[in-house]
Amino acid sequence: MRRIVLVLVVVLVLDRGAAAATIRAVGVLGNSGVAGEGLLRVGGEPIEHCASGVALDGDWTLWLSGGDRINRVGLDGHLVESFPLAPAATMVDSRTFGVLDATLYFLARDAKGQIALFRLPMRSQATVSRVPGSLPERKRGHVGYCLAPQPLGQRLVLALEPKESAEDAIGACLLDPATGECRQAFALKGSSPAGVAVDSRREVIYVGGNFGLFVGGETHSSVCAITAVRPDGKKVSDAFPAACPKTPATPTQFRGVLSLAGGALWDTAWYGFLARLDLEGRGDPGRIVEWHHELDYPTQVLGVLDQERGAETPRLQPLVIATPIPDAFHFAVWDRAGQTLRFVRRIGCLPTIASLGLSEEGWVTVGTARSQLWWRWEDPADAPARKAELHIAVTPLFVSGGQALGLAAQYRLASYRGKAPVPTVFHPRVGERNEARRVEGALPVKRPVGLAVRIEPGKQSGTLFVTDAETKRLWATDVWLSNLQPNKDKWRAVAIEGGALAAPTDVAALADGRLLVADEGRVLLLEPQGEAFRIAWQLGQWGQGERFGKRLRLAADGPWMLVSDTERHRVLWFDWAQRKAIGQLGTTDAAGSGAAQLDAPAFVALRGHRAVAADAGNQRVLKIELSP
Repeated sequence: MRRIVLVLVVVLVLDRGAAAATIRAVGVLGNSGVAGEGLLRVGGEPIEHCASGVALDGDWTLWLSGGDRINRVGLDGHLVESFPLAPAATMVDSRTFGVLDATLYFLARDAKGQIALFRLPMRSQATVSRVPGSLPERKRGHVGYCLAPQPLGQRLVLALEPKESAEDAIGACLLDPATGECRQAFALKGSSPAGVAVDSRREVIYVGGNFGLFVGGETHSSVCAITAVRPDGKKVSDAFPAACPKTPATPTQFRGVLSLAGGALWDTAWYGFLARLDLEGRGDPGRIVEWHHELDYPTQVLGVLDQERGAETPRLQPLVIATPIPDAFHFAVWDRAGQTLRFVRRIGCLPTIASLGLSEEGWVTVGTARSQLWWRWEDPADAPARKAELHIAVTPLFVSGGQALGLAAQYRLASYRGKAPVPTVFHPRVGERNEARRVEGALPVKRPVGLAVRIEPGKQSGTLFVTDAETKRLWATDVWLSNLQPNKDKWRAVAIEGGALAAPTDVAALADGRLLVADEGRVLLLEPQGEAFRIAWQLGQWGQGERFGKRLRLAADGPWMLVSDTERHRVLWFDWAQRKAIGQLGTTDAAGSGAAQLDAPAFVALRGHRAVAADAGNQRVLKIELSP
């Protein structure tokens, strides 16, 4: 297996009198492609609504959803090739990928929301095309198609609720991809198909959905279950339908979201639940992963060694697990003897970076579209997150004492749109449910952007400051430092003397009580004046006519300040007290994906000699070291 290790180093010295001062990128988090041609990206909107499967070709490369493209990726996580979808605004929307005759098949939706089947020959420089014909109509539009990853002979297998059925039914259709002809093979009494898989060697079709079942001495008309039938619809054995595994809470219910991999059946549920079953639908051992929020709702499990027909099943079975959006796939290993699953590698990128935080202890936390992820500073670019939390911070995080405070969306970023955020405390300690702690109470802040906490020595409480893009104001309230709980009754708009804020983004609290505020192309130093502040100075120009772009983010620690200059593709290092530039990471006005380049950097966090920057255009987080 090819393994690429890159050390990212860039040194730019702006102050010739201090030639030893350097700022350098020393690594990446969140993008397994790291840099350059191998960098992984996904595109299209909205990413969080784009389901994805996974397939493997004969050259041992993976075929994954890239949103508005299909990405071919090496097992080491680096991009090999990207294949765009057409027409424009077409998005992959396929919980599983099928393969027949070295051709990839998947479902995608166009700009009008219409679903169709697409294909892509699994070779270099191939072109994505639509399979001729139309898919059979569904009885209920919100109940989707299920595509079997494995063919039955020379036909693809689709499960759906047939529109013409007079009663609740799950139909299995055989589709000839050469002609687009689709005929129904059988229909089962049931509803809500959730998955379908084909054991071609045994000629068995597994279907997951709602079926009538005899459980606990009673007959139930609709139970989440898995059944197994022959191609003519006849039941394989009396073991089926088999009820899906149980979970601790109803929202995490297993529904028969099936995969056939490594000689076993796999079923998945919300919040990262994963179960392994034998081919009779019995637990083998059953539920193996739970409350793993980075997985959210795994869509497909792929056995990497399944292509080796007739080979002895190894003790350690490599798997690839797809997730509900194309930002992350997981390379994992199932230990048959130990009955455990170990996550080895995260294959993916960070198309959404909603927040960023860095602790003195070396924890890095990143908000994504569906969870808040935690990594260690020393982790490599393809490391699985050490922890994932359901809530998602939408501001920078104040990290202190093993916990972090931010304003957050609940459960996924899409739920934040149109709703006020909630103060939330995150921590990297793994608990049973991995949930952050929300602090209830109405906020005057509608669109929070920046966040900082001012600490006064000897006091048990501090002051929480938040910049609001909607009111263009700086807001404040008291916050208890022991549990990072803000006082919901003391929110107040901060009065600023000497000028109004234009479009404030970040705020940083200095040790002496002053504040640094990024405000539409300038950095302001605010000095306290009782309950108010006054503008002491502003920095918008320095050196030989150097200027910021309009979109800025900043972070400060001690005498240093980092400014992320989004429009000019750079991160600048300043001595804020002297308003003097010390160093620069990235090339001014030149976006790039290389080891020494940035593309529209956003959030930045600083702790001592360490910093992290959200390299948004490159869908990664850069680890940065400062050497004065």
